[in-house]
Amino acid sequence: MISPLTPQFEPWIMNDMPINDHTLAVNRASGNPRAMTCLFALLAAVLLAPPTSAAPAVMARFSTDRTNIWAGEAFQLTLEFRITNATLDKQINVADFPPGLQLHSLPEEIAGENYQKDDTTVEIRRFRTWARVPKAGSLTITPRLDGMLIQTSRTIFSTQQTMRRVQIPCEPFSIVTKMVPASGPTSGFSGLVGNFTFQTAVDPLDIAMGDLITVTTSVTGDWLPEDFAMPSVAAIPGLKVYESKLVPEECSPTRRVCRQTLIPETPLVKAIPALRLITFDTSEARFRIQEAGPFPLSYHAEKPIIEPLYIPTNPASGLVTTSTVTASTHATSTTESLWSKLTRKLKNHPEFISQGNTEITVRVAPSEVARELFTLKPGARVTVDSVDGDWNRISCQQGIGWIPANRLKSASVR
Repeated sequence: MISPLTPQFEPWIMNDMPINDHTLAVNRASGNPRAMTCLFALLAAVLLAPPTSAAPAVMARFSTDRTNIWAGEAFQLTLEFRITNATLDKQINVADFPPGLQLHSLPEEIAGENYQKDDTTVEIRRFRTWARVPKAGSLTITPRLDGMLIQTSRTIFSTQQTMRRVQIPCEPFSIVTKMVPASGPTSGFSGLVGNFTFQTAVDPLDIAMGDLITVTTSVTGDWLPEDFAMPSVAAIPGLKVYESKLVPEECSPTRRVCRQTLIPETPLVKAIPALRLITFDTSEARFRIQEAGPFPLSYHAEKPIIEPLYIPTNPASGLVTTSTVTASTHATSTTESLWSKLTRKLKNHPEFISQGNTEITVRVAPSEVARELFTLKPGARVTVDSVDGDWNRISCQQGIGWIPANRLKSASVR
C-alpha cells in the first residue's frame, strides 16, 4: 500500500486539483522523475486494490391483508424479502410451513421496489398467495427459506459477481384466528367464512312438456375451499333432476360456477324450488342467508328444439363428448352420408346398430319424458359418444340425441 501524499511532492500537484481514486494530475513543466515514480505507484495501488462494497444482507418477513381473522376465512399472505447491496436469485426455496396452515399455492411474485439510501442499495421483493387456518387459535409461521445471494463489485477494468447460497433469516409471524359462533343455523351452513355473493339464473321458464331447463349458480368472493358443495336443486315429485356440473372455463380460485339440467315430468310442477346459500359474513360477524327463487314456470304448446342437448357429467371412458350440439330434424333418409363416415373415422367413436322390431324415439335428454327429436328405424347404424346410466347419446345422419342403451348392439357383432 502507498501512504497518503506528503508535502515534499506538493510542487507537482497542478493548481491544487484534488487527488481521488480516479484523477491524478502532474505539473508537466517539472518532469521530476521522483514525482512520476510516486504517482505511478499510487495509481497502481488504486487500480490493483481489491473492490470494496458494503456488506450484503437479506431478511424476510410475513404479513396479511387483514388483522381480525376467523377460523376458516381465506386471507392473502404476503412474504417480503429486503435485500441490501446485493440481489436475490429468482429461485427461492420455501419449506416447513406449519401443518395448520392451508395454502392455495406457493406464493407467487408480485410487484416490488428498488431504492438507494446513501451508499446502500435496497431491493424489496414480495410474494403472495391465498391462505386459510381452519381451526381457531394461534399459529406461528417460521419456514425455512433458502436462496442464492448475488453481490456485484466493480473496478475500473471489470465487474465481478460473487454468488453464495444462504439460509434467509425470517421474523416469526403469528396468526390468531377466532372461532365462528356456534349459535348459527343448525342446518344448511355451507361452511363458507368470509364475504361471498350468490347468484342464480334459470332458463327457460316458459316451457313445453319435456323441455330442458338449465339452472346456473355462481358463488364469488374469497378463495373457495375445494370441498365446498355448490347449492343445487333437489329432486321433487314430477321434476327430473340431473347432477350439477362444474363449468371449469368460468371458474377461478375466487369464483365457482355450476350448471344443472332439469326436466319437468308433469305440468303440476309450477315452479323451480328456491336455492339458498348460508355463509358467515366476517365483515358483519354474523351468519348471512342468501336465497334465490322460487322460479315460476309457464307451459305452452310444443315448439321446435333449439337448445343444446344434455351432456353427462362423466362421459364413459374412451368416449368423446362434444361441447355444444344442436338437434337437427330435417334429414329423413337412413342412408349414412359421407360426412358421417368421415366424422366417425376421425373421432373413432364406437359404431352400433339399433335393434328391435319397432322404431326408437330419440330424445333431447336421457329421460322418457324428455322432448322427442326424431325416430330411428330398426337396423339403423349410429355412433355413441356419451353414456349416462342406461342411456346412450348417439350421432347419426338425422341428428344427435339420447336413446335407451338396450336398444343398441355393437356393429362388430354378427
